Amino acid sequence: MKRNLIAAMSVVAVLGLVASVQAEEVTYEISFTNVTHGIILTPPIFSLSRHKLIVSEVGEPASLGLQMVAEGGATGELRAELESQGIQDVIQMQMPVMPGATVTTELSGNKRSRLNMASMLLPTNDGFVVMNGARVFSRRGQKVFYLKAFDAGSELNDEICANIPGPQCGGEGFNPEDGEGYVVPHAGLHGESELSRQTYNWGEPVAILKVRVVEHDDDDSDSDSDSDG
Repeated sequence: MKRNLIAAMSVVAVLGLVASVQAEEVTYEISFTNVTHGIILTPPIFSLSRHKLIVSEVGEPASLGLQMVAEGGATGELRAELESQGIQDVIQMQMPVMPGATVTTELSGNKRSRLNMASMLLPTNDGFVVMNGARVFSRRGQKVFYLKAFDAGSELNDEICANIPGPQCGGEGFNPEDGEGYVVPHAGLHGESELSRQTYNWGEPVAILKVRVVEHDDDDSDSDSDSDG
């Protein structure tokens, strides 16, 4: 009898834990806006993680996955890197984000979820925009992040179209040759080669990312603002 009682109590405890975890599940709506006047952002990849993941770090070499995003917009390797570190949900958008355009998607996580994303700036040699594991849950329902441009340091910024993919240039994507060697804030286009500074250069931020809790009891619509990179 005692053994059966202990077993029953264990089952109740497990069910309670499962119910608690399920109760914490949150669906987030992600809205990503390109606020440049001439830069195309390649189809971004978004993921939610249980702990902070560093997609990029200023002063440190870019991972292979980040290099492939920054030089050619390819996200497969970065996705594998993120999944190897443990993520809750991931989505790869299929269309580029044109100047002034917004793309919206949803991801599932919980109140402790952190958001990661990456996208390439076209036309640049290895420019990208990123989010490194920012906390996204807000009791007010929405958070706003202003995202800056970075340079992966994996390709020299020669601004020669043969070395830049995309509709503006149609050149080469990822090339494993070394550049500066580490991630830095992007200095923008200099217009000294084949790219027009007037046409393509940008100010900061290059993108605005809004995260809204889809279902939450708190009706307060005030938003939080932040920057991340």
